[in-house]
Amino acid sequence: MDAESVRGATGMALRQAQNRRSGTPTSGRSIGLCLPAALLGLSALLPGVASAQPPVFPTTPPAVDSERITVEQLARRLQRVEEQNARLAEQNDRLARENRALGERFREVSGKYDSLNRRLDRADLPSIASPGGTPSPAMPKASAPDQAGWLRGQVGNASSGEGWDPRFFAPSPPPAWTSTSGTSRFFVGDYDDERGQFVLVRPRDERSVPFELRVDVFTQARYFNFAKSRATWTDHRGATLPVRNFQSLEVNRNFIGFTGYALDPRLQFTAWIFSSTALNDTVYLGWINYRFSRALDLRVGNWMVPGTREWYESFRYTMGSDRLMATTFFRPNISPGIWIQGEPVDGLHYVAMLANSLNRFSQGVERLGAAATFGGTLRWEPLGAFGPGPSDAEHHERFTPRLGTSLALAREQNQGFTALQLGNPEDTIIRLSDGVPLFRVGSLGPGVELASTAVQLWTVDAAFKYRGVGVSGEYFFRWLDGFRSAGASPPMRSIFDHGGLLQAGYFVVPRRLEGFLRTSFVSGPFGGGYEVGGGANWYVLGSREWRMTAEVLGIQRSPAQNILTGYRAGESGVLYQLQWFTDF
Repeated sequence: MDAESVRGATGMALRQAQNRRSGTPTSGRSIGLCLPAALLGLSALLPGVASAQPPVFPTTPPAVDSERITVEQLARRLQRVEEQNARLAEQNDRLARENRALGERFREVSGKYDSLNRRLDRADLPSIASPGGTPSPAMPKASAPDQAGWLRGQVGNASSGEGWDPRFFAPSPPPAWTSTSGTSRFFVGDYDDERGQFVLVRPRDERSVPFELRVDVFTQARYFNFAKSRATWTDHRGATLPVRNFQSLEVNRNFIGFTGYALDPRLQFTAWIFSSTALNDTVYLGWINYRFSRALDLRVGNWMVPGTREWYESFRYTMGSDRLMATTFFRPNISPGIWIQGEPVDGLHYVAMLANSLNRFSQGVERLGAAATFGGTLRWEPLGAFGPGPSDAEHHERFTPRLGTSLALAREQNQGFTALQLGNPEDTIIRLSDGVPLFRVGSLGPGVELASTAVQLWTVDAAFKYRGVGVSGEYFFRWLDGFRSAGASPPMRSIFDHGGLLQAGYFVVPRRLEGFLRTSFVSGPFGGGYEVGGGANWYVLGSREWRMTAEVLGIQRSPAQNILTGYRAGESGVLYQLQWFTDF
């Protein structure tokens, strides 16, 4: 190798080193190869320089060629050094992260320590007992603030040993509701704005302590005033009955509800205490359920039998004061049963229930007959969540429809009760289209007293909401057949009744003030009736929790009757209602 070549290799190596110091990116392998090349060039240049000097006699023999380090060997050694450096850098990064985590934990613990000190400064401590459970005679008798200061003094002098008496500080075991760290395993007292419920107790960690308890209270107070337009009405048997005026102020419905879960967050419970001054009675409703998934929720309890849309939606969300006349006439009731419900696909909701009875839940184990009832409902919300009730209190910005259908099948027994024996304010009984009870002696002919009947109820419904407008409608079809009588046979084999409802509302002030119109009718072989009316809703807080309703309904020959509503069988006249609803 000549001198010029050596100088070129050496210069290239020096430039690479300068680039590395200045931050110019170079690969580790290039640096590793250039450095040996520079060393090799210098070694080749030195003999040439030595040849120009006077001869020097070596005192040691020259190195053997086999002991020389090649460029490839040197490059591999440098590569191994770089790999070790990379591993060390990774370890440094990991240690830095751990240090940061420890720092955050230290700051958290320090904050808790400072918080405890501040609480101790503000504390009014009670008398501290000695290990034997009685006050220690050595403890100074002082007021609560003085005792707090004395305690801090004892703690402060513990390290120096001055004034320290361990008898004053015998620790007692933590209560059962606290964890080993001394912190309660539960949060106590809160309010869930989204669900509108008070949270009495909820766990810090639902996996280790799976228990939660909530409470909800809502009240419906109503003023009724019915002015009759006829003095009497005549049923299909020719019996003439009076129509009466009435007015009353009632706590129509009051519910106190407890909900939560226990043992497993999916094992849930709901208990409602339902009372009404209209009947001066209190009943229990509720269920226990296990929520397997969004698509399957298994429940057993005492609840509403599905059968119509307006019935199965809560009375809290009706457009007017209460459910309409047609719903009151056709709907099922409340019964003990077992049911499943869920949302298997987005927007498609179902409920399917097996219950004791279609029209009376309080028959108990002494009820006549053993036939069961099936009730089910299906609704589809294809363009998004429809929300509760027919009113657009949420003010949907886009057109949001809902389609649905409901079905109820039952074999109802003549339980021998009258309207005065009803034990639940929501109770209804099966009536003919003029309002006469089906199981009343002679309702289907002279001497005819039914022992049982089969009931098939089918409804279809549709609704939409859009920018404060809410419109909904439902149509009812009911078949009564399979009559079994205790006396003479009825003259007909089946009875078909039908009816419908339509209601529409518009928020003049979005989410606050709504005006609405409502109508419904019932028709059948024994006559029928209808209603037309309207009113206004004032949502006091701009949400469904607080609402005032004023409504006027014109009623002609009502076939429906329920003590919580203004409907009485056979009545004709004007019903005025003023209602206040609160949900805490």
